Amino acid sequence: MNGQWDNNGSVELDRLSVLSRSLWTFVWFAMASVGTNSFGSWASWTGFNVIGPLLTLVGVAGIVAVWTVPPSRQVALERTSLVAAIGTVLVANGPVIAASNYFNTDAAAFNQRATELLIRGINPYSVILTPAHLLLRHANNYWTYLMNGGHVDRVSYPAGSFLLQAPLQLLGLHHLGTDWLDLIAWLVAGVILFAVSPAYAKWVAPLLILATELTYTAAHGGTDALFVPFMMLAALRWDDFVTKSGPKWTRWLGPVALGVACSIKQTPWFAVPFFIAGIAMEAGNHDAPILRTTLRYLGLVALPFVALNLPFFIWSPSAWLRGVLLPIAQPLVPDGQGLVSTVTHGLFHSVHPLYLLLAALLAFVSLLAAFIGWYPVFKRAWMFAVPIVLYLPSRSLSSYLVDFIPAAFVMVLTTKGTPAIAVETEHIKLKRAFVFVPAGLVIVCCVLGLSDPALTIQVDHYGSSHYNLYIDQMTLTFTNNTNATVTPHVMIVVGANHPTGFWSLAGGNTLRIPPRSTRTVVMQPPRYMGSPKFRESWLVEAFATSPSSMSTTSAYVWPFGKKQS
Repeated sequence: MNGQWDNNGSVELDRLSVLSRSLWTFVWFAMASVGTNSFGSWASWTGFNVIGPLLTLVGVAGIVAVWTVPPSRQVALERTSLVAAIGTVLVANGPVIAASNYFNTDAAAFNQRATELLIRGINPYSVILTPAHLLLRHANNYWTYLMNGGHVDRVSYPAGSFLLQAPLQLLGLHHLGTDWLDLIAWLVAGVILFAVSPAYAKWVAPLLILATELTYTAAHGGTDALFVPFMMLAALRWDDFVTKSGPKWTRWLGPVALGVACSIKQTPWFAVPFFIAGIAMEAGNHDAPILRTTLRYLGLVALPFVALNLPFFIWSPSAWLRGVLLPIAQPLVPDGQGLVSTVTHGLFHSVHPLYLLLAALLAFVSLLAAFIGWYPVFKRAWMFAVPIVLYLPSRSLSSYLVDFIPAAFVMVLTTKGTPAIAVETEHIKLKRAFVFVPAGLVIVCCVLGLSDPALTIQVDHYGSSHYNLYIDQMTLTFTNNTNATVTPHVMIVVGANHPTGFWSLAGGNTLRIPPRSTRTVVMQPPRYMGSPKFRESWLVEAFATSPSSMSTTSAYVWPFGKKQS
């Protein structure tokens, strides 16, 4: 916030000052919006009857302060904005967590259960965690389902996902400890971003923690929040490792933090090759030994990962490998907000996960080649592009697409400079080939991945019961388009709701469709599966492991439930 007081005591605002104050206005407007939205939470805690109006008033007062504060109070107001943003998030979400008896994701419930087992001296990787369903309300609504008709019932993340929670539970915080830890981690991420941002970008941090889906997710079961601060530290002046321009401790902080992030979830693994390639490029540009520098960086990344996970590998190698590699060994059902949503919403009717996985790998190669070939361009910005890779697989949840954003801001705002190296014209065709050939193959794989459904599904009859509270049994006709017997596992997806379980064949037998044949069957819903609302869209999904595929119907509109006049 700029400006200069004139002799009459009023402030003269230049264009830069107007822009800066406008951006800070959005911060306080977001705070007021949180206040107005908090009115809906009064049923969980009556204190929101006071907190809602108070936050709204504070937000409005902050907007007034932004446009009236003198330039000499600028820094104080910015710091006040951050503190107010953190306080707003805490009072808007903390009481909701405290009043809740259940988690909103199975991942959070599993982390809680895994931590409890570890404290009791039991290897979490060796135990089926289905007792965690007691931490979920109507657990069928929260399971992560598998293509084979089952659901995830074991730890499926590296050990840091629950090890870092153990201190909280040892200190006595047992009530939804995962949610509290993730909320704290997200607020720490906001503090880190504010601390490392230059003056002109300080507004990004409070706005990010106030006005994004990341905040709601972090407070309600989004376990990705735990690795976000570590990814931010990994991105902080990461090239100091080679240039040695910063304090010595910052040179090892980045790779160690990256290793910790990789010890929490698999998502950060996608960033490691870019960091390694970047360190190698920086070493070459600064006449440092490339191989030795790169191996030293990689060793620091591996150190915390090995330290956190090796005890569990020694405890039971097969159990640890089964858990960490579960998404590969037992493929999850296609789902998410990426490319696959065109099928789960009925635009297309087929997903072949292996083709989409290959598309993602090719996109990764193309992006990495662009990073190396045009390093001066991508040095600061490559982390913003990583979600393109995660957009393509058959499972591309929204969290995968935004997890890197906070760290990407840190990288953009703290990377001091890029090498002024001209692109060598004699290598330009080769560099383009490494980028555009895999990118072209991405399109081919996506087309193959979304075409030629293994099954064609037709809905012949459906209905509702109990005054449209529940879906009734349904008659479906399956046509097998392949030369192999298909054993489909069927789900119904309603609107934006999470699937509530697999349907079963009336009579309890296993549904099998012989090659190149058609079969009409009556299927029963999971117990007490709620029906769609009137005019809400829904469709049928069928999953098979051989061949690995998902087939869907077109979207239907639910005709029941409207009150007849």
